[in-house]
Amino acid sequence: MPGGGGVLKSIGPIHAILITCALLLSVVAGRQIFMDGASFVTQSLLDPFTWYPPHDTPKRFFAIMWTTAAVRLLGVFDPSRINAAIILFGLATYSQIAIPFIAIVRSELKPVVRSLIIVCFTSGTIFLANFAVTELLFAIALTTLFVIYTLDPAQDAKLRKRFVLAFLLMASYEIVVMSNVALAVGTYFFARDEERPAKSYVVLIGILALGPAFQIACYLVGMSPQAKDVFDWFVFVIAGVFIAALAVLIAYFKLIETVDWLRTASIFLAFAIPASAMFTPFMLGLRTREFQFSYPSRIYTAGIIVIIAMLPLLLNRRLWRWPWTILEWIERPLNDLGLAMVAAFCGVSLLASADAFRYFARLDKELSSRAGVIDVASCDFCVQPTKYGLPNLGYIWLWPVYGMIHTLEHPELPPVVVIGPAGVINGDISSTTVATFMEHQLALRCQPPLDADALKSGLDRIHR
Repeated sequence: MPGGGGVLKSIGPIHAILITCALLLSVVAGRQIFMDGASFVTQSLLDPFTWYPPHDTPKRFFAIMWTTAAVRLLGVFDPSRINAAIILFGLATYSQIAIPFIAIVRSELKPVVRSLIIVCFTSGTIFLANFAVTELLFAIALTTLFVIYTLDPAQDAKLRKRFVLAFLLMASYEIVVMSNVALAVGTYFFARDEERPAKSYVVLIGILALGPAFQIACYLVGMSPQAKDVFDWFVFVIAGVFIAALAVLIAYFKLIETVDWLRTASIFLAFAIPASAMFTPFMLGLRTREFQFSYPSRIYTAGIIVIIAMLPLLLNRRLWRWPWTILEWIERPLNDLGLAMVAAFCGVSLLASADAFRYFARLDKELSSRAGVIDVASCDFCVQPTKYGLPNLGYIWLWPVYGMIHTLEHPELPPVVVIGPAGVINGDISSTTVATFMEHQLALRCQPPLDADALKSGLDRIHR
Protein backbone atom coordinates (compact mmCIF):
# COMPACT_ATOMS: atom_id res chain seq x y z
CA MET A 1 0.00 0.00 0.00
CA PRO A 2 1.40 3.44 -0.80
CA GLY A 3 3.03 5.39 1.98
CA GLY A 4 3.76 2.39 4.16
CA GLY A 5 0.13 1.75 5.10
CA GLY A 6 0.51 -1.99 4.67
CA VAL A 7 3.43 -1.96 7.07
CA LEU A 8 1.42 0.00 9.62
CA LYS A 9 -1.47 -2.44 9.43
CA SER A 10 0.78 -5.49 9.77
CA ILE A 11 2.64 -4.19 12.83
CA GLY A 12 -0.33 -2.49 14.46
CA PRO A 13 -1.16 -5.49 16.70
CA ILE A 14 2.49 -5.62 17.80
CA HIS A 15 2.34 -2.00 18.90
CA ALA A 16 -0.94 -2.63 20.71
CA ILE A 17 0.78 -5.44 22.62
CA LEU A 18 3.78 -3.23 23.40
CA ILE A 19 1.61 -0.43 24.78
CA THR A 20 -0.44 -2.91 26.80
CA CYS A 21 2.75 -4.39 28.27
CA ALA A 22 4.06 -0.89 29.07
CA LEU A 23 0.81 -0.11 30.87
CA LEU A 24 0.88 -3.39 32.81
CA LEU A 25 4.42 -2.53 33.89
CA SER A 26 3.09 0.82 35.03
CA VAL A 27 0.50 -0.94 37.18
CA VAL A 28 3.13 -3.18 38.80
CA ALA A 29 5.46 -0.20 39.38
CA GLY A 30 2.70 1.76 41.11
CA ARG A 31 2.47 4.79 38.85
CA GLN A 32 -1.27 4.87 39.46
CA ILE A 33 -0.84 5.85 43.13
CA PHE A 34 1.03 9.03 42.31
CA MET A 35 -0.79 12.10 43.68
CA ASP A 36 -4.60 11.78 43.59
CA GLY A 37 -4.36 8.08 42.80
CA ALA A 38 -3.19 7.40 46.35
CA SER A 39 -6.31 9.10 47.73
CA PHE A 40 -8.61 7.37 45.24
CA VAL A 41 -7.31 3.94 46.26
CA THR A 42 -7.15 4.57 50.00
CA GLN A 43 -10.51 6.25 50.45
CA SER A 44 -12.34 3.92 48.07
CA LEU A 45 -10.98 0.90 49.94
CA LEU A 46 -11.47 2.15 53.50
CA ASP A 47 -14.77 3.94 52.94
CA PRO A 48 -16.44 2.33 49.89
CA PHE A 49 -19.73 4.22 50.23
CA THR A 50 -18.26 7.72 50.32
CA TRP A 51 -17.53 9.31 46.96
CA TYR A 52 -14.19 10.95 46.27
CA PRO A 53 -13.89 13.77 45.46
CA PRO A 54 -17.38 14.59 46.83
CA HIS A 55 -17.66 18.04 45.22
CA ASP A 56 -17.01 16.66 41.74
CA THR A 57 -19.06 13.48 41.89
CA PRO A 58 -22.10 14.66 39.85
CA LYS A 59 -19.89 15.97 37.05
CA ARG A 60 -17.47 13.05 36.90
CA PHE A 61 -19.57 10.24 38.29
CA PHE A 62 -18.97 7.73 35.49
CA ALA A 63 -15.21 8.33 35.40
CA ILE A 64 -14.93 7.81 39.16
CA MET A 65 -17.12 4.71 38.98
CA TRP A 66 -14.95 3.22 36.24
CA THR A 67 -11.69 3.51 38.16
CA THR A 68 -12.89 2.82 41.71
CA ALA A 69 -15.83 0.41 41.43
CA ALA A 70 -13.68 -2.72 41.81
CA VAL A 71 -11.74 -1.16 44.70
CA ARG A 72 -14.96 -0.20 46.48
CA LEU A 73 -16.33 -3.72 46.06
CA LEU A 74 -13.12 -5.11 47.52
CA GLY A 75 -13.39 -2.65 50.40
CA VAL A 76 -16.85 -3.95 51.29
CA PHE A 77 -15.45 -7.45 51.87
CA ASP A 78 -11.85 -6.86 52.96
CA PRO A 79 -10.57 -3.27 53.37
CA SER A 80 -7.09 -4.50 54.30
CA ARG A 81 -6.18 -5.72 50.80
CA ILE A 82 -4.33 -2.60 49.76
CA ASN A 83 -2.03 -4.33 47.23
CA ALA A 84 -4.98 -5.89 45.42
CA ALA A 85 -6.76 -2.52 45.49
CA ILE A 86 -3.74 -0.78 43.93
CA ILE A 87 -3.63 -3.36 41.12
CA LEU A 88 -7.38 -3.18 40.47
CA PHE A 89 -7.27 0.60 40.38
CA GLY A 90 -4.28 0.55 38.04
CA LEU A 91 -5.91 -1.89 35.63
CA ALA A 92 -9.07 0.19 35.48
CA THR A 93 -7.09 3.41 35.07
CA TYR A 94 -4.73 2.29 32.32
CA SER A 95 -7.43 0.37 30.47
CA GLN A 96 -8.61 3.84 29.45
CA ILE A 97 -5.47 3.99 27.30
CA ALA A 98 -5.22 0.36 26.24
CA ILE A 99 -8.82 -0.17 25.09
CA PRO A 100 -8.99 2.81 22.67
CA PHE A 101 -5.54 2.05 21.29
CA ILE A 102 -6.48 -1.57 20.59
CA ALA A 103 -9.68 -0.34 18.92
CA ILE A 104 -7.65 1.99 16.70
CA VAL A 105 -5.28 -0.68 15.39
CA ARG A 106 -8.11 -3.21 14.93
CA SER A 107 -10.27 -0.85 12.92
CA GLU A 108 -10.67 -0.99 9.15
CA LEU A 109 -9.92 2.71 8.75
CA LYS A 110 -7.48 3.87 6.12
CA PRO A 111 -3.91 3.60 7.47
CA VAL A 112 -3.37 7.35 7.25
CA VAL A 113 -6.51 7.98 9.34
CA ARG A 114 -5.40 5.40 11.90
CA SER A 115 -2.03 7.12 12.08
CA LEU A 116 -3.69 10.50 12.57
CA ILE A 117 -5.79 9.19 15.46
CA ILE A 118 -2.78 7.41 16.97
CA VAL A 119 -0.74 10.62 16.90
CA CYS A 120 -3.57 12.62 18.50
CA PHE A 121 -4.53 10.03 21.11
CA THR A 122 -0.98 9.05 22.08
CA SER A 123 0.20 12.65 22.32
CA GLY A 124 -2.79 13.43 24.54
CA THR A 125 -2.17 10.50 26.88
CA ILE A 126 1.62 10.80 27.03
CA PHE A 127 1.13 14.04 28.96
CA LEU A 128 -0.94 12.15 31.53
CA ALA A 129 1.68 9.45 32.08
CA ASN A 130 2.42 10.65 35.61
CA PHE A 131 -1.13 11.68 36.44
CA ALA A 132 -3.11 8.94 34.79
CA VAL A 133 -5.89 8.97 37.38
CA THR A 134 -7.39 12.18 36.04
CA GLU A 135 -10.92 11.94 34.69
CA LEU A 136 -9.61 13.55 31.53
CA LEU A 137 -8.40 10.09 30.52
CA PHE A 138 -11.99 8.88 30.62
CA ALA A 139 -13.10 11.69 28.31
CA ILE A 140 -10.34 11.18 25.74
CA ALA A 141 -10.90 7.40 25.77
CA LEU A 142 -14.66 7.66 25.20
CA THR A 143 -14.29 10.39 22.57
CA THR A 144 -11.70 8.37 20.64
CA LEU A 145 -13.86 5.24 20.68
CA PHE A 146 -16.89 7.22 19.52
CA VAL A 147 -14.92 8.66 16.60
CA ILE A 148 -13.57 5.24 15.59
CA TYR A 149 -17.08 3.78 15.48
CA THR A 150 -18.31 6.80 13.51
CA LEU A 151 -15.55 6.59 10.91
CA ASP A 152 -15.76 2.78 10.81
CA PRO A 153 -19.53 2.18 11.24
CA ALA A 154 -19.23 -1.52 10.48
CA GLN A 155 -18.04 -1.95 14.08
CA ASP A 156 -21.22 -0.33 15.40
CA ALA A 157 -23.88 -0.78 12.73
CA LYS A 158 -26.80 -0.47 15.20
CA LEU A 159 -25.30 2.49 17.11
CA ARG A 160 -25.51 0.62 20.40
CA LYS A 161 -21.87 1.24 21.36
CA ARG A 162 -22.15 4.92 20.54
CA PHE A 163 -25.33 5.22 22.63
CA VAL A 164 -23.41 3.90 25.63
CA LEU A 165 -20.40 6.12 24.95
CA ALA A 166 -22.58 9.24 24.56
CA PHE A 167 -24.34 8.45 27.83
CA LEU A 168 -21.04 7.97 29.70
CA LEU A 169 -19.64 11.19 28.27
CA MET A 170 -22.49 13.12 29.88
CA ALA A 171 -20.95 13.04 33.39
CA SER A 172 -17.37 13.10 32.21
CA TYR A 173 -14.95 16.03 32.00
CA GLU A 174 -15.86 19.69 31.41
CA ILE A 175 -14.34 19.65 27.92
CA VAL A 176 -17.42 17.76 26.64
CA VAL A 177 -19.08 21.18 26.47
CA MET A 178 -17.00 21.61 23.29
CA SER A 179 -16.11 18.09 22.19
CA ASN A 180 -19.65 16.71 22.41
CA VAL A 181 -20.88 19.52 20.19
CA ALA A 182 -18.25 18.54 17.63
CA LEU A 183 -19.31 14.88 17.91
CA ALA A 184 -22.96 15.83 17.45
CA VAL A 185 -22.25 17.93 14.34
CA GLY A 186 -20.10 15.17 12.86
CA THR A 187 -22.80 12.60 13.62
CA TYR A 188 -25.42 14.80 11.94
CA PHE A 189 -23.47 15.06 8.68
CA PHE A 190 -22.65 11.37 8.80
CA ALA A 191 -26.36 10.54 9.20
CA ARG A 192 -27.25 12.92 6.37
CA ASP A 193 -25.05 10.89 4.02
CA GLU A 194 -27.17 7.81 4.66
CA GLU A 195 -29.77 7.06 2.01
CA ARG A 196 -32.46 6.76 4.66
CA PRO A 197 -31.20 8.35 7.90
CA ALA A 198 -32.27 6.30 10.89
CA LYS A 199 -34.31 7.96 13.63
CA SER A 200 -31.79 6.53 16.09
CA TYR A 201 -29.28 9.12 14.88
CA VAL A 202 -31.60 11.85 16.15
CA VAL A 203 -31.69 10.19 19.56
CA LEU A 204 -27.90 9.79 19.55
CA ILE A 205 -27.40 13.48 18.77
CA GLY A 206 -29.84 14.33 21.56
CA ILE A 207 -27.84 12.28 24.08
CA LEU A 208 -24.63 13.96 22.95
CA ALA A 209 -26.29 17.35 23.47
CA LEU A 210 -27.18 16.41 27.06
CA GLY A 211 -23.49 16.36 27.95
CA PRO A 212 -22.87 20.10 27.48
CA ALA A 213 -26.25 20.90 29.06
CA PHE A 214 -25.40 18.81 32.12
CA GLN A 215 -21.96 20.39 32.55
CA ILE A 216 -23.34 23.91 32.13
CA ALA A 217 -26.08 23.17 34.68
CA CYS A 218 -23.43 21.94 37.16
CA TYR A 219 -21.48 25.16 36.60
CA LEU A 220 -24.56 27.34 37.17
CA VAL A 221 -25.37 25.68 40.49
CA GLY A 222 -21.85 26.30 41.76
CA MET A 223 -19.95 23.16 40.75
CA SER A 224 -17.36 25.14 38.84
CA PRO A 225 -14.06 23.53 37.82
CA GLN A 226 -11.00 24.27 39.93
CA ALA A 227 -9.23 26.73 37.65
CA LYS A 228 -6.26 27.53 39.88
CA ASP A 229 -3.07 27.63 37.78
CA VAL A 230 -4.90 26.05 34.83
CA PHE A 231 -4.38 29.02 32.55
CA ASP A 232 -0.90 29.96 33.66
CA TRP A 233 1.35 30.90 30.72
CA PHE A 234 3.54 27.87 31.43
CA VAL A 235 0.84 25.36 30.45
CA PHE A 236 0.37 27.05 27.09
CA VAL A 237 4.11 27.07 26.50
CA ILE A 238 4.15 23.30 27.09
CA ALA A 239 1.27 22.78 24.65
CA GLY A 240 2.79 25.11 22.07
CA VAL A 241 6.20 23.47 22.21
CA PHE A 242 4.67 20.01 21.88
CA ILE A 243 2.54 21.03 18.89
CA ALA A 244 5.57 22.66 17.27
CA ALA A 245 7.59 19.49 17.88
CA LEU A 246 4.94 17.36 16.16
CA ALA A 247 4.96 19.74 13.16
CA VAL A 248 8.76 19.61 12.96
CA LEU A 249 8.70 15.80 13.13
CA ILE A 250 6.17 15.65 10.30
CA ALA A 251 8.48 17.84 8.19
CA TYR A 252 11.48 15.74 9.20
CA PHE A 253 9.84 12.45 8.23
CA LYS A 254 8.74 14.07 4.97
CA LEU A 255 12.34 14.96 4.17
CA ILE A 256 13.63 11.46 4.87
CA GLU A 257 10.68 9.46 3.56
CA THR A 258 12.86 7.76 0.91
CA VAL A 259 15.67 6.90 3.37
CA ASP A 260 14.39 3.74 5.01
CA TRP A 261 17.28 3.16 7.41
CA LEU A 262 17.03 6.70 8.78
CA ARG A 263 13.27 6.40 9.22
CA THR A 264 13.75 3.17 11.18
CA ALA A 265 16.53 4.66 13.30
CA SER A 266 14.41 7.72 14.10
CA ILE A 267 11.53 5.57 15.32
CA PHE A 268 13.92 3.55 17.47
CA LEU A 269 15.40 6.74 18.95
CA ALA A 270 11.89 7.87 19.94
CA PHE A 271 11.90 4.93 22.37
CA ALA A 272 15.58 4.88 23.28
CA ILE A 273 15.99 8.53 24.29
CA PRO A 274 13.39 8.59 27.12
CA ALA A 275 14.14 4.98 28.13
CA SER A 276 17.90 5.63 28.37
CA ALA A 277 17.25 8.41 30.90
CA MET A 278 16.79 5.64 33.48
CA PHE A 279 20.55 5.11 33.41
CA THR A 280 21.50 8.80 33.51
CA PRO A 281 21.55 10.26 37.05
CA PHE A 282 20.93 13.80 35.78
CA MET A 283 17.86 12.75 33.82
CA LEU A 284 16.42 10.36 36.40
CA GLY A 285 13.16 11.81 37.63
CA LEU A 286 13.48 14.86 35.38
CA ARG A 287 10.24 14.17 33.54
CA THR A 288 8.37 13.54 36.77
CA ARG A 289 9.65 16.77 38.31
CA GLU A 290 8.67 18.78 35.24
CA PHE A 291 5.18 17.34 34.97
CA GLN A 292 4.39 16.70 38.61
CA PHE A 293 1.25 18.83 38.41
CA SER A 294 -1.81 17.76 36.51
CA TYR A 295 -2.73 21.13 35.08
CA PRO A 296 0.06 21.54 32.50
CA SER A 297 -1.19 18.37 30.85
CA ARG A 298 -4.88 19.19 30.92
CA ILE A 299 -4.79 22.15 28.53
CA TYR A 300 -3.09 20.16 25.79
CA THR A 301 -5.10 16.98 26.30
CA ALA A 302 -8.39 18.89 26.42
CA GLY A 303 -7.50 20.51 23.10
CA ILE A 304 -6.63 17.12 21.62
CA ILE A 305 -10.04 15.78 22.68
CA VAL A 306 -11.73 18.55 20.69
CA ILE A 307 -9.54 17.81 17.64
CA ILE A 308 -10.34 14.09 17.81
CA ALA A 309 -14.05 14.88 18.16
CA MET A 310 -13.89 17.03 15.01
CA LEU A 311 -12.40 14.27 12.82
CA PRO A 312 -15.75 12.85 11.57
CA LEU A 313 -16.64 16.35 10.38
CA LEU A 314 -13.21 17.21 8.96
CA LEU A 315 -12.90 13.88 7.12
CA ASN A 316 -16.35 14.09 5.49
CA ARG A 317 -15.53 13.98 1.77
CA ARG A 318 -18.91 15.41 0.78
CA LEU A 319 -18.19 18.62 2.68
CA TRP A 320 -14.61 19.29 1.62
CA ARG A 321 -11.62 17.71 0.01
CA TRP A 322 -8.70 19.68 1.47
CA PRO A 323 -8.20 17.54 4.63
CA TRP A 324 -7.74 14.46 2.47
CA THR A 325 -5.40 16.31 0.14
CA ILE A 326 -3.17 17.15 3.09
CA LEU A 327 -3.36 13.63 4.52
CA GLU A 328 -2.47 12.05 1.19
CA TRP A 329 0.52 14.38 0.83
CA ILE A 330 1.90 13.52 4.30
CA GLU A 331 0.67 9.92 4.44
CA ARG A 332 4.04 8.24 4.80
CA PRO A 333 5.47 10.84 7.24
CA LEU A 334 2.29 10.62 9.32
CA ASN A 335 2.53 6.83 9.42
CA ASP A 336 6.13 7.13 10.59
CA LEU A 337 5.16 9.71 13.20
CA GLY A 338 2.43 7.38 14.45
CA LEU A 339 4.98 4.61 14.96
CA ALA A 340 7.38 7.06 16.61
CA MET A 341 4.67 8.24 19.01
CA VAL A 342 3.94 4.65 20.03
CA ALA A 343 7.67 4.10 20.62
CA ALA A 344 7.93 7.35 22.59
CA PHE A 345 4.92 6.41 24.71
CA CYS A 346 6.54 3.09 25.63
CA GLY A 347 9.85 4.80 26.41
CA VAL A 348 8.25 7.48 28.57
CA SER A 349 6.12 4.87 30.34
CA LEU A 350 9.21 2.80 31.09
CA LEU A 351 11.00 5.85 32.50
CA ALA A 352 8.05 6.99 34.60
CA SER A 353 7.52 3.45 35.91
CA ALA A 354 11.16 3.27 36.96
CA ASP A 355 10.80 6.66 38.69
CA ALA A 356 7.74 5.51 40.62
CA PHE A 357 9.19 2.10 41.54
CA ARG A 358 12.46 3.53 42.86
CA TYR A 359 10.72 6.29 44.78
CA PHE A 360 8.16 4.07 46.50
CA ALA A 361 10.79 1.41 47.28
CA ARG A 362 12.92 4.00 49.09
CA LEU A 363 9.88 5.55 50.80
CA ASP A 364 8.83 2.10 51.99
CA LYS A 365 12.27 1.61 53.52
CA GLU A 366 12.12 4.99 55.23
CA LEU A 367 8.66 4.50 56.71
CA SER A 368 9.47 0.95 57.86
CA SER A 369 11.90 2.39 60.40
CA ARG A 370 9.28 4.69 61.94
CA ALA A 371 6.10 4.27 63.97
CA GLY A 372 3.20 6.33 65.21
CA VAL A 373 2.12 9.76 64.07
CA ILE A 374 5.26 11.45 62.76
CA ASP A 375 6.04 14.87 61.35
CA VAL A 376 7.13 14.91 57.71
CA ALA A 377 10.09 17.07 58.76
CA SER A 378 11.52 14.11 60.69
CA CYS A 379 11.96 12.19 57.41
CA ASP A 380 14.71 13.85 55.37
CA PHE A 381 13.92 11.74 52.32
CA CYS A 382 10.24 12.66 52.53
CA VAL A 383 11.05 16.36 52.50
CA GLN A 384 13.74 16.36 49.80
CA PRO A 385 13.85 13.11 47.78
CA THR A 386 15.64 14.95 44.98
CA LYS A 387 18.74 15.02 47.21
CA TYR A 388 18.79 11.25 46.80
CA GLY A 389 18.39 11.38 43.02
CA LEU A 390 14.69 10.54 43.08
CA PRO A 391 11.66 12.59 41.97
CA ASN A 392 9.38 14.34 44.43
CA LEU A 393 6.05 12.50 44.46
CA GLY A 394 4.85 13.89 47.77
CA TYR A 395 2.82 16.91 48.83
CA ILE A 396 1.74 18.02 52.30
CA TRP A 397 -1.81 16.78 51.83
CA LEU A 398 -0.58 13.44 50.42
CA TRP A 399 1.59 12.31 53.31
CA PRO A 400 -1.16 10.87 55.51
CA VAL A 401 -2.34 8.82 52.53
CA TYR A 402 1.14 7.48 51.74
CA GLY A 403 1.53 6.54 55.40
CA MET A 404 -1.81 4.74 55.41
CA ILE A 405 -0.90 2.77 52.30
CA HIS A 406 2.42 1.75 53.86
CA THR A 407 0.66 0.67 57.05
CA LEU A 408 -1.80 -1.51 55.18
CA GLU A 409 1.03 -3.05 53.14
CA HIS A 410 2.94 -4.02 56.30
CA PRO A 411 0.59 -5.45 58.94
CA GLU A 412 3.66 -6.92 60.67
CA LEU A 413 5.04 -3.43 61.44
CA PRO A 414 3.75 -0.75 63.82
CA PRO A 415 1.37 1.65 62.04
CA VAL A 416 2.74 4.96 60.83
CA VAL A 417 0.99 8.12 59.64
CA VAL A 418 3.02 11.02 58.28
CA ILE A 419 1.56 14.51 58.63
CA GLY A 420 2.66 17.96 57.56
CA PRO A 421 3.73 20.90 59.74
CA ALA A 422 0.13 21.88 60.54
CA GLY A 423 -1.41 18.43 60.70
CA VAL A 424 -3.85 17.27 58.02
CA ILE A 425 -4.58 20.37 55.94
CA ASN A 426 -5.72 21.24 52.45
CA GLY A 427 -6.35 17.62 51.65
CA ASP A 428 -9.14 15.52 50.23
CA ILE A 429 -8.94 13.07 53.11
CA SER A 430 -10.39 14.16 56.44
CA SER A 431 -8.54 14.28 59.74
CA THR A 432 -11.27 12.11 61.26
CA THR A 433 -10.62 9.39 58.69
CA VAL A 434 -6.88 9.45 59.39
CA ALA A 435 -7.34 9.38 63.17
CA THR A 436 -9.88 6.55 62.99
CA PHE A 437 -7.56 4.60 60.72
CA MET A 438 -4.63 5.01 63.11
CA GLU A 439 -6.63 3.94 66.14
CA HIS A 440 -8.02 0.91 64.29
CA GLN A 441 -4.58 -0.19 63.08
CA LEU A 442 -3.17 0.11 66.61
CA ALA A 443 -5.99 -2.09 67.88
CA LEU A 444 -5.24 -4.74 65.27
CA ARG A 445 -1.48 -4.96 65.99
CA CYS A 446 -0.07 -7.64 68.26
CA GLN A 447 2.90 -5.45 69.21
CA PRO A 448 2.86 -3.46 72.42
CA PRO A 449 0.92 -0.21 72.04
CA LEU A 450 2.75 3.00 71.30
CA ASP A 451 3.46 5.50 74.03
CA ALA A 452 0.08 6.84 75.12
CA ASP A 453 1.19 10.45 75.44
CA ALA A 454 2.88 10.41 72.04
CA LEU A 455 -0.18 8.82 70.43
CA LYS A 456 -2.54 11.33 72.03
CA SER A 457 -0.36 14.23 70.92
CA GLY A 458 -0.20 12.87 67.36
CA LEU A 459 -3.94 12.29 67.13
CA ASP A 460 -4.60 15.78 68.49
CA ARG A 461 -2.42 17.17 65.67
CA ILE A 462 -4.36 15.16 63.10
CA HIS A 463 -7.63 16.64 64.34
CA ARG A 464 -6.19 20.18 64.45
